[in-house]
Amino acid sequence: MIKKFVIAFVTLLALASCRMNNGDIGDFFGSWLLYSMTIDGETPDKFNPEETFWEFQNNIIEISRVDFMYDKDGRWGTWSEDDDKLVLDFTHFEYGVNPGTIQFAGPEWIGFPKQGVISLTFVSRSSKHMTLSWHDTNGRIYVYSLRKIW
Repeated sequence: MIKKFVIAFVTLLALASCRMNNGDIGDFFGSWLLYSMTIDGETPDKFNPEETFWEFQNNIIEISRVDFMYDKDGRWGTWSEDDDKLVLDFTHFEYGVNPGTIQFAGPEWIGFPKQGVISLTFVSRSSKHMTLSWHDTNGRIYVYSLRKIW
């Protein structure tokens, strides 16, 4: 009898738990594939439309690159929304890991600086697609197109 009660209680607890840490963050929540990237209107030679993922939960973002052998290089930051901007912050650190290094570095393979705050402008946005633009310090225009995959 007690065993059945414990199983029922654990089942109800699991079904009542939340799937999102700190509540609903709207359309951002989940995984997005970076399927297109241009710099001044040109696709970079080394860009692979199937390897870079942006994952949002709470105010945390992980931008990761997954290669054909499923090795993952994940970079962690925080994000916020400010009017027509998506602001990404790659200035975080922890004991023994300096800002702009290892997992706290900005994803340089998509043109981000290793450390800093990047303010991306929404070109278009829906619950399943978003296009963002950004100007780097050299004046180049980056355009990122993402689609939600989960």
